[in-house]
Amino acid sequence: MEKSSIMALLFSMLMSIIFMLSHNVFICSSALKIPLILPNSPESPLYIKNITRAQMIENLRRRSKIRARSISRSRTSNNTHNKFAQLDWASKQPLHIEEGSVISLKIGIGTFTTPISYKPYYLYLDTGSELIWVQCEDCQRPENRCVGKPPIIFKNSESSSYHPIPCGTHEFCYPGTCINGFCSYTSHYGSGTAARGILAFEKFTLGTEDVVLNLAFGCNFFYYGRFTDVGNGILGLGWGKRSFISQIKTQVHDAFSYCFPHFDKTSSAQSHGYFAIGSDVVFDDDYSYTTMVTVGGEQHYYLNLLGISVNGNRLKISPKVFERTGNQKGTVIDSGTTFTTITPIAYKELRKVLVAYFKSLGNYVPIKPGKEEFKLDLCYQSSAAAQELPSVTFHFYRADLVLKPENVFISLDNPPNAFCLAMEKYHDNLTILGSYQQSNFKFLYDRLRWLLFFKPDSCQGT
Repeated sequence: MEKSSIMALLFSMLMSIIFMLSHNVFICSSALKIPLILPNSPESPLYIKNITRAQMIENLRRRSKIRARSISRSRTSNNTHNKFAQLDWASKQPLHIEEGSVISLKIGIGTFTTPISYKPYYLYLDTGSELIWVQCEDCQRPENRCVGKPPIIFKNSESSSYHPIPCGTHEFCYPGTCINGFCSYTSHYGSGTAARGILAFEKFTLGTEDVVLNLAFGCNFFYYGRFTDVGNGILGLGWGKRSFISQIKTQVHDAFSYCFPHFDKTSSAQSHGYFAIGSDVVFDDDYSYTTMVTVGGEQHYYLNLLGISVNGNRLKISPKVFERTGNQKGTVIDSGTTFTTITPIAYKELRKVLVAYFKSLGNYVPIKPGKEEFKLDLCYQSSAAAQELPSVTFHFYRADLVLKPENVFISLDNPPNAFCLAMEKYHDNLTILGSYQQSNFKFLYDRLRWLLFFKPDSCQGT
């Protein structure tokens, strides 16, 4: 290596170390609420203009299936930074873009000499992953790979606050993961896919310029296999020490909350919902709460689901169906899955009871959408506009999550007075509480005490 190159590398490493030593976090004393962006919003990276309702439903259903498969496979491969060291990163196999998480929020990243000192990015909210990351300039090099048409690129070389982390200088660096003297990472997303990049510190601006964070994040430059559409990037909220919440946990009491507005509303005046940290993350007597469970290095938030009811009548399902045993089964709450997926034994019983319920009313006719539309399993058309739809309750340890009909079913525009069950069976004995069922509830993750609080909410407040 030439002397000038060595000096440049040493200078870069010195500046990074100085930056880390001065690394601090500034959080305003008041609450911070960031508006959320749903997939049917023109602001969303996933927004498709002039999409039909049937196409929207099928997109959400497909993303839920892909996400469930990803979570299922990741349960048996926790030590991912070693596992993927032997991947054929030089492979030029075609990329297949798949959709996953659908809820995003706007965050400013970097320091630039433009009228606005940071660049806005729409990051997917992901309770099931550890790392914060965006796609960076090096993905455009011939030997690397970008995702997206066109790819959304963070111009890290133009940001004065971008500082890659030198090898061996920080706990976020895993042994044997250096690239050109800097810490690298490999993120595995469970379906034979991986993303690779450089770990760096960067300035993040949240909500307003009152909240500025210096955070470690991933600067992606390569993707392997069938990869999820990355949008602008990921805001990882999982258990791992590199996640957004873990990095600021002492400032925010290791807690965060969110409130998703109902996905089925199409009015432009609907609430965005919000993601919150700071003094807004408090609970009162109106909340129900249950325990959260960590599982052997996984990022996901597991819950103790004990049973399901329809209109207050408990289904004949053993709690063992939902228990986590080794690397099998279990129940996850997830922001990146839209429609709840249910383990086969429980889904079969739920479906049987719903079929009997609608048959008893006499004015509901089963319908099967065409293959060109969508593939939800249980759909009906009513002979009357006024419908008598049942509620469904998920019985967690110490708490019941009572879902109103609008959280259980999704309406169709054709034929009229038609709807489908917005839940699906998943073959791998995994139950995932999806964001559609979480809508119009405020969820508060108290990670310090391993508790999940929730209560009904209109999800206004931004």
